[in-house]
Amino acid sequence: MSESEDPKIKKANIRLTDGSHVKGQINIKDHDRLSDLLNVGEDPFIVLFNATIPGGLGGKVIFVSKSQILWICPED
Repeated sequence: MSESEDPKIKKANIRLTDGSHVKGQINIKDHDRLSDLLNVGEDPFIVLFNATIPGGLGGKVIFVSKSQILWICPED
């Protein structure tokens, strides 16, 4: 099974409190939904990989503090 077919890997667009926008993939681990990872997960950070960040940098791994997320939109 390829990474894009793994049901635990979700693509998402995220808007942060500073107004920046990041896109990437998130491993939701043992959770059923991305919202479960955000609401139930104990870790204060989420990890995005294959992320695109402001300035056009792509393919990065970034750690995002859950407290800095204004909204997150999963891509199906």
